[in-house]
Order: sequence, then C-alpha cells, then structure tokens
Amino acid sequence: MRYLNRMLKLKYVLDISDSASRARQRMAFAGLSFLIVFFFAPGGAITGNSARMAFMVVVGLYFLFALVQAWLISNRERHWEKIELPSYCIDLPLIGWGLVVSADYLAPLSPLIAVVALIRGIRYGPCMLACHIGLGILIVLGLGAFVPYWQANTELVYANLFLLLVLPIQFYGVSVKIQASSKSLRQENLTDPLTRSLNRKALEAAVWRTLNAKEPFVLSFLDLDNFKMVNDSLGHAMGDKLLKRISSKLSVRLRSEDKVYRLAGDEFVVLSLGTIRPDMAENLGQRIKAAIAEAIDYTCPNLPVSASVGVLQVTTFEETSLEKLLARADELMYEAKKTGKDQVLVATL
Repeated sequence: MRYLNRMLKLKYVLDISDSASRARQRMAFAGLSFLIVFFFAPGGAITGNSARMAFMVVVGLYFLFALVQAWLISNRERHWEKIELPSYCIDLPLIGWGLVVSADYLAPLSPLIAVVALIRGIRYGPCMLACHIGLGILIVLGLGAFVPYWQANTELVYANLFLLLVLPIQFYGVSVKIQASSKSLRQENLTDPLTRSLNRKALEAAVWRTLNAKEPFVLSFLDLDNFKMVNDSLGHAMGDKLLKRISSKLSVRLRSEDKVYRLAGDEFVVLSLGTIRPDMAENLGQRIKAAIAEAIDYTCPNLPVSASVGVLQVTTFEETSLEKLLARADELMYEAKKTGKDQVLVATL
C-alpha cells in the first residue's frame, strides 16, 4: 500500500532536478525513431498507412515537446514542471506504439523497454523498477499476442522477455544501494554544514514548488542584532555554537510546517506553509524571536544580542521569484532594525 501511494503521487517520487536528462533522452529516442522509419521505410509505407503516419506526427510533436521542456528547464521557468509528469507516463506506451505500427523498422530499438525500466529503477529505487518491469512485460506480451510481425519473430519476444525478467534479479540490490546513496547525497547537498538546518538551495526548491502550486505561505527573514559582539568578545567558536543553538531552538519551538533555512552568516529564513492570518503572522514572528532569545540566554546572556524579524505573507504567485521575496523580507527586517532592533514587522505581498 505504501508503494501504491507513492506511485499515485509521482511528483513526490520523481527527482525533478533530473528532468533535464530525461528531456534529452526523449529527444534522442524521438529523433532516432523518426529518422529510422523515415529513411528505411519504402515509398508509400508511411503515407499509405494511417496508423504509421499518425505515429510519425506524434513522434515529431514528442521531439518538440521534449525540446520545449529542455528549454524551460535551462531557463529556470517553473512551468516546465506541469508537463514533466505527463511526459514521464507516456514514454513506455509511446515506445510500445512504435513497435506495433513500425515493427519492421523499430524492432532493433525494442530493448529500450528494458533499458528504460533499468534506468528508472536504478534512479528511483525498486518500486519504480518493479512497475516499469511489469509494464514492459505487458507491452512485450501484447506485441507477441496481437502483432503479426512479432508473432512471426518470437525469438525477439523471448529475448525482450528475458531482458525484462533478468533485470530485477541483477539490479535490485544495485537499485536499493544507489537510491540510498543518492538520497544521502541530495540531503547533504541541501543541508547547511554548520547548523545542519536546510540551506539556500533547499529554500529555492521549496519556494519554487510552492509558487508553482499557488499555495499561500509566509517567509520570515531574521538577522541577529549585535552578533559581531559574540565573535569579538567570546570568539568565533562561541558564535558558531550560538548559530547552532538558534537553528535547534527554532526547529523545536516552531510547528512541523515551519522549516528553518540558514542563508549565510547570522541570517536565517523560516518558511511557513498554509494560510496564516495577519494576527497569526505577528504571533509567528514573536515565537521566532522568543526561540532565538532562549538560545541567546543560554549561550551569551550578558551580551546585548537579539533578533530583528521581517515576516512576509505571500498570496501573489505570478511574476514572483525567491530573489524578489527575499529582497522584500530583507527590507522588512532592516526596517525592524531601524525601529530599535529586537522587533517584528509584518507585511503582505
């Protein structure tokens, strides 16, 4: 049931950062399939066959589809995510369709069914491997049962079935290890090495997903007042200890929906998902300030260190980016500093 739930929520399973390589693979497959059929089919074999003609048109559109996706990814356009899941789900069926209508020319590409299953199994783990293997077996069995070309070339059917049945045995362990290693590396890449809180890269990904989903959220930008005094009077080791305790206190005192990110130095961001009323936003800022005060009292109680917090409620999603949101929240934080430090200011965007 757990694996089924994951499959029904593909957007949580896929590593979206890997979409660029998937788009290039789609372009290579579509371009190669089109060229093979176009150059090797005799005259009239395409125009005289409506199913084959339709396949050629769809493959051409599929190539352009993948090209647009690659362009959107390279330009950091968040709309590409909308076409990622549909394209992911039609890869194998499109290969199967080509093997039905153009089997005479695309039969050498039939091992792609097993290759796609292998690549995705290694990339996303045993659940994806099993699902793609199962779908691949159904496609090959269907070819052997209903398509005359494959009925006359049963050795190709057996060869593809052999590949699909051997793959799980050979690559199950590799899939588990690679998935675990990949998850560990991704987590390390999104973690601040000092405080072990999330870093700016993780914040960018989270804000990008939230903006794309058009879900309201709150971005709280905080900066420590007089932090330099800690480093100057107690040493940088104590300053690092204070930053660690602040990260820990924020994680403990805030809700599970409130994620803590360290940008640089003594600057932190708290990302809070869900609709929050203005009075709740003010309360959130005060809880952030209180959690930081606890860490300060425990680490350097005799120094006038505090926190200024800018709380930005985000309800506008078009023409918005992380840079713009951080700039506005940063302005709020500096306005709080100008009013006497140790203050919380709230605004809505």
